[in-house]
Formats: sequence, C-alpha cells, structure tokens
Amino acid sequence: MSDSKLSPYIKIGYKTSLTKGDDIDDFETITIKDKSGSNILLYREKSKKKSFDETTDFSKSWNVFNSHLN
Repeated sequence: MSDSKLSPYIKIGYKTSLTKGDDIDDFETITIKDKSGSNILLYREKSKKKSFDETTDFSKSWNVFNSHLN
C-alpha cells in the first residue's frame, strides 16, 4: 500500500512498525487490507488518559435539558 493511502492513518497516530524496546501491550492495532489482498498491520499507542471535549461531555447539554423542565 502506498504512503498516500496510509497518510490518513499516520495523521491520527498510527505507525507501520514498533521501535526496539516498545511493549506491544501499550499499543492498539488495526489490520488494513490493500487492493492486492495483503494485510498491513498498523500500531497506535494507547492513550493513558482520556480527554473529553464538548461532544463527549454531556454535562452542558444535560444542564440545558434540565433548565427546560422547570
């Protein structure tokens, strides 16, 4: 698979190989099949802490909902 096909995955943190000393348990993997049918294994480090933004934090929308009930 060409690098241009992999670039969207690389932009979000995936890489094609692990470096020496990396623990496989610290990485999540996905397998991508290219047009020829061969599989490409990609690795991305698991994030240690979850970050919440407004789309995953429903407290603001819950407060708006509750304000309309009164």
